[in-house]
Amino acid sequence: MDVTLAASVDEFFHEVVTDALSAVDLEASEPASWYLVSLLGDFTRARLTDEPLGIKLAQPGEDPADRVRNLKQVGDTSLYVAGFFAESLTRSLVDVEYYVGLGQTAYAQLARSMGAGRSLTDVYEELADKFPKFVDVLAAVRKRISIAEMNATTDISRLYEIWLRTRDEWIEKKLRAAGVLIDPGTKVIQ
Repeated sequence: MDVTLAASVDEFFHEVVTDALSAVDLEASEPASWYLVSLLGDFTRARLTDEPLGIKLAQPGEDPADRVRNLKQVGDTSLYVAGFFAESLTRSLVDVEYYVGLGQTAYAQLARSMGAGRSLTDVYEELADKFPKFVDVLAAVRKRISIAEMNATTDISRLYEIWLRTRDEWIEKKLRAAGVLIDPGTKVIQ
């Protein structure tokens, strides 16, 4: 994956999401994977609000459209925060499990509120049912984006150090693509 070769944000995120789904061994529907692509694209332009998501989830909303909008925002924000900021949540009053619970609940309620027979209903049901795995997908996306940025600045030695600690196959593939010879017998750094 080369950041400079992507023609659009969606194209870039589609490639990264597809790779991350494979890495975490999650079979997601095509609409759900495109939903993740769209979510990531949206968060490149949007800012996270300070409004507590638990309160937003509990608000009934003025009308059904407000309720749908609130549930979608809670689900999307919970998924994004849990996937991209899990490490920083360890120093927070709330942990990843809090966001997982909020996100699953929001997407499940959203699916129920939309009614059967709608394509988005299936996507929201899938997001609710597999929420923890989708969090893992976004964590893998974050890792790949960080490594892509590292590759863009040609910090191959740092990438190699990460590979020495993790033996991650995806990182090994990137190192080989950059022309680095990998010796599988190299000792793991603790």
